[in-house]
Amino acid sequence: MISTIVLIIFLSLVFLIATVVFRAIIKKEQIIGRPPIPVQFFILAKMLVVINLTFLLLRGLNISVYRIFVSVGFIDITALAFLLLGTIILFLSTFKLKSDLVFGLSSSDKHKLQTKGIYSLSRHPFFLGFIFILFSSCLLVPHYLNILAFLGAWVIHHFIMIKEEEFLSKQYGEEYTQYTNKVKRYITF
Repeated sequence: MISTIVLIIFLSLVFLIATVVFRAIIKKEQIIGRPPIPVQFFILAKMLVVINLTFLLLRGLNISVYRIFVSVGFIDITALAFLLLGTIILFLSTFKLKSDLVFGLSSSDKHKLQTKGIYSLSRHPFFLGFIFILFSSCLLVPHYLNILAFLGAWVIHHFIMIKEEEFLSKQYGEEYTQYTNKVKRYITF
């Protein structure tokens, strides 16, 4: 049952990513921007995410791999909660961004600062959603490589967030400063 739920959510994530990419191609919109950190670390961060998502897919397909511990019902339920919450946050932030979704720093003047909806709770809900999803992968498949990939992805993406904030501060000035005073980087309660 858990594997089926994981697989359905995994496939919905693939569908979301494919939709974003195809929409950008069809509308000839920018989807890849300038990396905010050195390009090798930017690429490494994306590769680490792929590793975590691969472990998630393996769990969804019910393919057994070595685990540090065998997860019990409570851990699986907690992992599913993080997976579902992360997916919802990811979908909400993607729909809110629409054509403003760029992986890296955008060179376009068409983009606008997002401060409403999900962005009134987190300055980086897209990253937050993915962090929850990757964390759920570690709970569902507690393998050394999966855990190391998660930690590496989180650390690198944290630095990406900091650099994006510096970029946004230069681009939007006081408006962005006021926004950062009200909304936290990860979660605002």
